[in-house]
Amino acid sequence: MEIYFSKLDVGYGDGLVLSGLGGTARPGTLTALIGSNGSGKSTLLRAFAGILPYRGSLALGGRELCGIPRRELGRLVGVVPQQTKMTAQFTVYEAVGLGRLPYQGLSGKSSETDERMIMEAMARTELDHLLLRDVSRLSGGEAQRVCVATVLAQDPPVMLMDEPSSALDHRQTSKVFHLLRELADAGKTVMVSMHDVNLAAGFADFFFAMKNGKILFDAPVGELDGHVLERIYDIPFELYKSEKGEEAWHTK
Repeated sequence: MEIYFSKLDVGYGDGLVLSGLGGTARPGTLTALIGSNGSGKSTLLRAFAGILPYRGSLALGGRELCGIPRRELGRLVGVVPQQTKMTAQFTVYEAVGLGRLPYQGLSGKSSETDERMIMEAMARTELDHLLLRDVSRLSGGEAQRVCVATVLAQDPPVMLMDEPSSALDHRQTSKVFHLLRELADAGKTVMVSMHDVNLAAGFADFFFAMKNGKILFDAPVGELDGHVLERIYDIPFELYKSEKGEEAWHTK
């Protein structure tokens, strides 16, 4: 499902954070949002999720987002928030099961499909051994994986991830980004906010480079270079190549 936005203004209360933004994220692609803290990445994702009001145009699959009923929007868009601390009295299974709520009737009774989607999501994020663990007893990385699993169980066409690997170790980070790549390859529209530009270069198809509430660059990831990085982070970057030909960006 395509995300299209034009002349987009978003803020909190009377304060405008994003102004005049435009762009497109298409099905079957992973788009990286890169930029320093405060550049507007999280605000943009919250607007795409229908959490923040906006001015201008913001459409999902050709339909203006503000006109889509909330329950339907819950089947179309899944969100992994930046803050994943969990205090509610849920087991891991119950927390992941929240992703199936938009598909359930008033009774809230789970179907066989719901239960299958929940268990598959937990297996893909290596949480099945924590099935009955209270979410308040999870580590930061485990809680973050629960949030990813919840979106997998939800199975929406649009997936928005705000720093989904910030609490993960290197192994789990690799597994999550390979999973996001698989989801994009399967036809999902995946948008991920991240600080690691090398992850963006390695897994994304396109990138939005943001600074001060603006999108300065909107391009295929192959065009992510030192000029772009220096413009948005205000520090020089240098590309290093290993003997095997592997490439990585580092600050000078």
